[in-house]
Amino acid sequence: MSARALGIARMLLGAVALLKLCLFLPDLIRLAGEPVPLPVVPLPAVPWLLVASVWAVAALLVVFGIAVHFSGGLLALCGWYCLLLDERTYSNHLLLITLLVTFLAASGGGRVLGRAGRVPGAAVLLMLTQLSAMYLFAGLAKANGSFLIGEVLLLQIGVDSAILPLPLDLLPLPVLVAIALGAVVFETALAVALWFAPTRPYAFAGGAALHTVFILTMRSPLELLCFGVAAVAVYPLFASWRPGGSDVRGSAAPASSGPSPMASDLH
Repeated sequence: MSARALGIARMLLGAVALLKLCLFLPDLIRLAGEPVPLPVVPLPAVPWLLVASVWAVAALLVVFGIAVHFSGGLLALCGWYCLLLDERTYSNHLLLITLLVTFLAASGGGRVLGRAGRVPGAAVLLMLTQLSAMYLFAGLAKANGSFLIGEVLLLQIGVDSAILPLPLDLLPLPVLVAIALGAVVFETALAVALWFAPTRPYAFAGGAALHTVFILTMRSPLELLCFGVAAVAVYPLFASWRPGGSDVRGSAAPASSGPSPMASDLH
């Protein structure tokens, strides 16, 4: 695994965690001091200012690659605390960011400047698998009658609060059905295409276009920006991942005279 690709992913995830904090902070303040009627897990009450401060400092440390095992762990801990505190604080986007930061903390974070070299990729493989699984289940979850007849598209795309309110209600039903079916097929295929070199450039372009469409045509564009950046941050890791110890140019790793303690890792 390329340490530089991991470093780029680290910087993007740290930055998007800061943006997510800015968006989540009003909810965190609003819930402060209120009873927790629907706790996911019984947790001690922590002042919102302390949670927000640790979150912000940890995210900045992650961006700059400082003590990533520790700072990434603190950042992930803040995310898990907010996710488990109350059902009202749950967010799919926050869950994705928190999972990716958890795996990032275990990976060490890589480096962007200087001689980057290679790093063990076992923890990074979890990041790749998480993103692939997200696209897969997002596609499969859409395979239902309500989505396939275009009903969900009409409710979520082209709303007045969108940056680009597309008038999907003017389209004939067969076109809406075709768009809905295409979305199911596209997201499911994206989960697989990211793993293979011949299809990966198309997956990168298609994934970036998909998230851009989300941001432009749906409500809460800043939330969707967080989602898009968190997802796209992992793309460079797919490009640099090589199974079986090959280097970033694809040449075989030197043979070893004996078993290596890292033989089961991805490099």
